[in-house]
Amino acid sequence: MKKTLIAVAALAATGAFAQNVTVSGTMDATYRSGKTETAAGVATNTNKIGKDGIGTTGFTLSGNEDLGGGMKAVFLVETNFDGTDTANQNSVLNGQMFVGLEGGFGSIKLGAPNSPSLTVQSSRGGSFSTKDGGRLAPGAGGYTTLMGVAVTRFDNSVNYTTPNFGGFSAGVTYAPKSDDGATPAIGALTDIGGFYSNGPIAAGVSIYNQEFSGAGNKQALTSYYVTYDFKFAKFGLGGHAYKADNATVNVTDNSSIGALAEVPLSTALTLSVNLQKLDDKGAADVDSTMMAVGVQYALSKRTTVYARYVSQTANTDLSAGTTVKTASTMLAGLRHNF
Repeated sequence: MKKTLIAVAALAATGAFAQNVTVSGTMDATYRSGKTETAAGVATNTNKIGKDGIGTTGFTLSGNEDLGGGMKAVFLVETNFDGTDTANQNSVLNGQMFVGLEGGFGSIKLGAPNSPSLTVQSSRGGSFSTKDGGRLAPGAGGYTTLMGVAVTRFDNSVNYTTPNFGGFSAGVTYAPKSDDGATPAIGALTDIGGFYSNGPIAAGVSIYNQEFSGAGNKQALTSYYVTYDFKFAKFGLGGHAYKADNATVNVTDNSSIGALAEVPLSTALTLSVNLQKLDDKGAADVDSTMMAVGVQYALSKRTTVYARYVSQTANTDLSAGTTVKTASTMLAGLRHNF
């Protein structure tokens, strides 16, 4: 009986390895202390244990199968959740998901793969990425992101990524237009990106366009970044231009520019600084500026402790007294990758 069980276990393990199936993930919890103050001087303080200070908590199941001739079938299922709140886990299947093919032609993925604009926005934030102090801002002036709109991934989409040609690559995500269901004419959307990475230089630009219900309702976002690694420090610049064609798209036209610096203080300790300034092109003209500084210390290859401070200020000269004029977040946390 024992020999039979061992044989079954060995066969299962061999099959799993042959299919190259991998389970990985991240747990990230952080203490957050935040403060906001309106143009009328009303202050609010919040303190909590939260999630995802520098990483996204969740599990990832991925794998591939060798089809021969240099081609592979691939799949990925990412399940994100809040590791600090057991009462609200109603929607955990909200990460990247796809099935696809990879080969000398590049890769094609169907489902809900990450977008080219996500790569650009993450790179704009540097070590802050899409988290606090990167794409995510405290919210002064009503802006919870100073990168236009958050472009992460799209349901019912297909992504094609080219091979790397001497450091150059490109990708495009497309979702077709649909006229069925309760909300007609959602889509079509395209997100196109071009990238370069070779030696100390990395750069990218993306152009995202999406239609909405009704004639003429659409939005467009162009994003870009460039970084240069001098070894003693890495510096970068990035920006965007966002435009919505009418009021159905509930975000004001805006643009921004930002700068980042990442300084390795030791083999384990890194200092990061990010500065972004947004130009609000709406009638209220509530411009916003965000500054973030943080440190990360690697306890091991998988475990990191971190702390950061993020401050955002809005120009509220033309706004109502309830508009948030200043907002700040101080956090310290622990991330473990597995």
